[in-house]
Amino acid sequence: MTHSGGKPHNVGDKGQRYEVRAIGWPKDGESIVGWCPTLEGAERLASATRTAPGCIMTKIIDRERDG
Repeated sequence: MTHSGGKPHNVGDKGQRYEVRAIGWPKDGESIVGWCPTLEGAERLASATRTAPGCIMTKIIDRERDG
């Protein structure tokens, strides 16, 4: 929340090309971990996510190419 009670303006996935998903973390099944504008950023996020206890694997989805 902002001081005026609205949503912060920099929250969400607008303009973010790559989506990072995890299998087994933070819950069973597949979860969206976050979004990144660059492949390098998505690879760093996926690498860090794989160190989480319970994470079996990560996926990087190119939302422009894969939809």
